Amino acid sequence: MSGSGPSGASHARFEDGLRFLAAALALDIDRRNSAAIVSAACDAIQCFLAVFEVAAHRHLPDPQGETARLRGQLEALLTPHQSPADAARNALEAARLARDQAALLLPRLMG
Repeated sequence: MSGSGPSGASHARFEDGLRFLAAALALDIDRRNSAAIVSAACDAIQCFLAVFEVAAHRHLPDPQGETARLRGQLEALLTPHQSPADAARNALEAARLARDQAALLLPRLMG
C-alpha cells in the first residue's frame, strides 16, 4: 500500500519493519552472527518508531502501558557490556514489542 500522507507513510514504514524483523528472525535461527541479528532488529525498531512518532503527534493514548514496556526493553538493548547472545535476544524482543505496538497503533492512524 503506497498511500500518500502520514497514514500511507506509516504503513510503508511498518511493512519495512516487518521485513527487517523477518531478516533478524531468520538470522537468529543460525545463531552464528549476533551482530547481524542486532543490526536487522534495530533497523526494524527504527521503522516501527516512525509509526510511534506519528501516533505521538496525534496524541494517541497508551492505556495498556505497552509503550512504557517497550522503553524498558530498549533500555535493556542499550546496556553496555552484555554478551552478543544477550544483545541479540534483547534486540529481537524489542523488535517484537515494537512490531506489536505499531500494529496496534497503525489502524488508529489509518482511520
